This record gives sequence, C-alpha cells and structure tokens, in this order.
Amino acid sequence: MKIRLLLLFLCAFFYLPDSFGQTVKHTYRFYNTFEVAAPECGPLLTPVKALGNCPAPATDGAFVNDVLPCGVQRTVYQNNLNWGLMYPNTEGAITDNYTIQMYIKPTNWGKTWARIIDFSNGGSDQGIYFKDRNGSADRCIDFYPYGIAGACPFFNTNTYYLMTFTRNGQTGIMDVYVDNTLFASYDDSQEPKRYVGKAGTPIYIFRDDQSVSCESGQANFGYLSFTDQYYTKTDVDRTFNEICFTANINPNADFSIAPQAICKADQNVEIKYTGTIQVPGSDYTFEWDFDGAQVISGTGMGPFVVKWNDTGEKDVALSITNIKCGNKIVNIKQATVSDLSLTTTLEPGTCDKTSEGTLTVTGKGGMMPYQYSIDSVNYQADASFKLFPADYKVFMKDSDGCVVKEPVKVEFSSNINVQTIADTVICAGGSVQLTTMSNAQNFAWEAQASLDNPNAKDPIASPLITTQYVVNASLGVCNLRDTVTIQVAPAIEVKATQDALIDINVPYQLVASSPQVMNLNDAIFTWSPPNGLNNPSSPSPIATLQADQSYTVEITSGMGCTGKATVNLRVRRRENLTVPTAFTPNGDGRNEILMPVINDITSLNFFKIYNRWGELMFYTKDLDKGWDGTFDGKQALSGTYVWMIEGISNEGKVMRKNGSVMLIK
Repeated sequence: MKIRLLLLFLCAFFYLPDSFGQTVKHTYRFYNTFEVAAPECGPLLTPVKALGNCPAPATDGAFVNDVLPCGVQRTVYQNNLNWGLMYPNTEGAITDNYTIQMYIKPTNWGKTWARIIDFSNGGSDQGIYFKDRNGSADRCIDFYPYGIAGACPFFNTNTYYLMTFTRNGQTGIMDVYVDNTLFASYDDSQEPKRYVGKAGTPIYIFRDDQSVSCESGQANFGYLSFTDQYYTKTDVDRTFNEICFTANINPNADFSIAPQAICKADQNVEIKYTGTIQVPGSDYTFEWDFDGAQVISGTGMGPFVVKWNDTGEKDVALSITNIKCGNKIVNIKQATVSDLSLTTTLEPGTCDKTSEGTLTVTGKGGMMPYQYSIDSVNYQADASFKLFPADYKVFMKDSDGCVVKEPVKVEFSSNINVQTIADTVICAGGSVQLTTMSNAQNFAWEAQASLDNPNAKDPIASPLITTQYVVNASLGVCNLRDTVTIQVAPAIEVKATQDALIDINVPYQLVASSPQVMNLNDAIFTWSPPNGLNNPSSPSPIATLQADQSYTVEITSGMGCTGKATVNLRVRRRENLTVPTAFTPNGDGRNEILMPVINDITSLNFFKIYNRWGELMFYTKDLDKGWDGTFDGKQALSGTYVWMIEGISNEGKVMRKNGSVMLIK
C-alpha cells in the first residue's frame, strides 16, 4: 500500500501539560507566513527594522527557496540586513527558564557584529552576537559584554546550524548548543541577569538596538521555536536527530492506517490518531472524511474501524480546528484497497504424455513486483512453472503482501513440430548444415551416405550430386517428417591469358572465361589487384604497366560458385648503365658506396675511378661492388673524381660511359 502525506499547514504551536502546569511552546517554520502552526493559537512574528541610524532596505526580507541539508527543497525566510524578527512574548515563554531554537543558515555577516538575540527590547547593547576575530571571514559567538565563547572562528555563510539557547532558571546557567554539541555555557545567575526575558517584553532575533548601529546580519530561517522549558542534552539530541522532520512537518494532525496493505474490499481497517494533541482533545474539533468507507466503530479522536466496499485509491482526511481561535489544520493520507488479480496461460504437455506443460501467470493491479507460487509457501520471481498434467492452485503475492489465487488444470496436447531449412544450392565440393527447428526428441535422416550424422538434429550434408533429404522426427507417440532438396552446382573452371612479356606502358589485353559460364552477364569477374587495369570487373580488362605484375582473376557464377586463375606479366626494360654524380662516405650510414646504376646489364668489363692527376683509385668487374671512397686503406680527399664504365647488355650489346663524381665528406 502506498501512502502520500499531504500537510496543508506546516507551522507548529502547541501546549503540553506537565507536573508544573501548562508548557508554552511556539514554533515557526516560515512557509510563506510568520504564523504559528494550526491548530494551536499563538502570536505572529513581526519583521522589524533595526534601531539606530544604520540604513536599511525598504522591505524586511523575502520568502525564498532553499535546499536543507537533508535534501528537502522548501520555502524559508531570509531577512534583509538591518531587519529582524520580533517575538512578542505575551505568554511569557521567555523569562528566566526557557529554550530558543533556530535552524538557520547565515548568508551575510554585515560589518563586524551581528546581533542574534536581544532580550532588552532594544534598550541595551547586551545580547548574543556573531563576532569576527582579527578580521576573519568566519564568525564566533560573543556573549556581550562577557566576551567570545566556544570554538572561534566557527560559523560560515553556507551551512545550516541548529542553534539552541537554553537557560536553567534554577541555576542561572545559559547553555548554547550548535547542532547537538554543547558549544558554550555562561553563568548568568548573578545580578544583573543579562539573558532573561519578561512576559510582554518582546524578544528580537537578528535585530540590532540603537546603542551601536549597524550590528546586523542576514540569514535563511527554516525553523524557530520559543518555549518556557529548559532543554537537557537529551532534548537537544532528539531535536537534532529529527531536525528534518521537526523543521518541515507539523505533527499535530498525524494519524496511522493499519494494515498498510489493504488487500481486498470489505476488509476491516483501523485508523488511529497519532498526533501531539493529548486525549481527550476537548479544546479542538476533529472532523474525519473516509472517502466513502463504511464506519464500523469510532468517534471524535478515534480510533476508527472502517471498510471500503470497492478497490482503488482512497483519501483519508483529518481536519482539526482550535475552538478558541479557529485555527485549522488538514492532513490527508492515501490508502489503496488492492485490486490485485491474476490470469494464466498454459502451454500443454507434449506428445509423450509425461513431459511438463508450461504455466505462465500474468498479474494486474496491486503493487509490483509480484512473486508466484503453486503451494502458497515457496514463492519465486519467475512467473512460469513447468508442471505435469494435474489440477493446481496458483498464488500471486504483491510487494504489499497481498495474495490472490486461482485454480488451473494442466492438460496434455499433441503438438510436435519439425521444420528444416528451405531448398538450397551449394557448389560442388561444398557442404551445408541442415539446421532443423523441432521440439522432437529423436531424429532419423534418409540419404544417409552424404551426412556426417544421420541421427543428429542438425547434420552436415556434403552431396556430390543434387540430393533430397528427409528428416523423420519423433516425440513419444508423435512423428512428423520434413523434406529439403540440396542442388549441387558444377565447379567453376577458369581459363585466362597466358603469362607474357610486355612492353612498358604499352596496353595489353587480358581475357578470362569459364566453360561452366555460358552467359557472361550471369557471372561476376574480379581481377586483383586492380593496379594498372582499366576495368577490374570486366572479363577482358586492359593492363598498362611500368613494372612486373601478377593478377588473380575470380569468376563467380550465377549460382554463387567461384573459380580462380593467375596471369603473370613481366615488363620488358631498356638497357641502361650510369654512375651517380656524388656520394658521401662519411660514416653516417647513408650514400656510403659509389655503385653503378644498371638495367638489363648482364656483366661488366670494368668500372674505374681516377683522381684529377690520372691516378687509378678503384677498379672492379663485379656488378654488385662499388667504391667506398678509400685508397690504399686510407680515406680519399674530398673533390672531383673521373669514372669510366663498360658493360654488356642482355642483348649482347657493349655499352661504355664516362663522367665525373663528387666525393663529399
């Protein structure tokens, strides 16, 4: 069951009787108002301008949105500088025995001093302040004129603090707590008592006197309370531990609904007042609205026993009105009378009459997630059950604990199925897996010779010729057949242009064909690599080359079969014989040897190097040997050298050349 809490008024003021008389407590939560909480009666807070001559804005402040540390985003009150709040203290909540609590976030320290509390009705500079120390950005607490107390500096402008100022009227000790930690204690027992109030004398919060002007600060107020009770550490702990609830929620009109999970119409439900007004609540009127429920018992504050005769969401409303002043609070909670239901679908047992059926449960209504059971004891998240043919009861439980049940009968049905692949074509020498969809348990294939396993569900077929395969599937007493024909396409034989020696940059015609491809438009031709070809996807592309090249041609028939052939083309080169114009035998590993540049030269008659005086520096007849720039084991000098070379080409032609080369270091 889901419950939604709607509180329409969230400021509290309430009286609690004890052995010493009636307790006075006024609490303010600043939801766009300075009023205390309904349904109690109490004074308004009043924004007041600071005394003295310090300039102040025309308005006192504003109700703004802020996020409290517990994550609640809500409206708070932010006073302007040199403005504060006046609590009239008409009922004497603040005298010599009291507690003032405030849940605030300072946002501006003003100049140096910032008045927190003034007990003197603006007539004295005595009071409790925020004060800097040596120009610090953070602040300390100062009991003026007593001085700074507690950790200093401590307070900053981006933190919410629960500050508790509580005075024991018997001992005169003023304790200050920050959150739930005792921050400082001050002995105010001696005359003149500085931190006491009088009935009818206002108490001022964040408002300065006229003795010393401009001692004003700014803060966001989320909670402020005044009571004539002294708070112990236990009281402060309780407030701090519940500050998110205390600062935001008015408990006066709270009530409970039991059970939380109302699982069906016509179920008895107890509605019980759990708020802070004490029985018999004679100063208030209690009005209940049970959204059409039948009231079985209960009056006034309750408790009540009711029941609804239909399902769905129900709004339970409690209105409490103070007879004295007419203040009213309304609390609405939502109860859900479950409409939980289930339906089932059954996949019956199969052909062997002993295998299980599948029962699937579908839930509706209630609170998800659901759990399911067939014995009401063992529940599971899976909505499906494997069951043998029999009569059952299926149970479903929602997250609220509500349970519904339905009878179901699991029966047998003959429903064997089998379907293998569609007719297909393979190439000669190929194979195909006969993937079969079936709920059968046993399989037997005909045409067994070309199958790897004729008793498998998905055998691999490797026929040499076109073959029809038949699968016989069985499940218990049920049998079913299916047929597939595997057509075997002939292998593709490729004939291509023979290897050839061609001239450089001279177009050369290539041709590929296959006796199995009668219509070239039914085939795909792919020549690779495409380098030098005018059309790599043509049966007869033209090659124009500058270097030797091998081509592979692949023909794919219209039935998807392929064949390949290779053509090797060698480019005829022109003979050439020359020597570079410079080399650098300086040991850097680059251009260290002077080698002749040859093309289609079969042998050398000689390769000679001379210096400028005609002295022979180097001689060789080897094609793969060059001058390393030395003579008689020593490095030759940089400069110009003359070379002569003679060789014989592949055609038997004698070629002779000479020239000069620069040796550079």
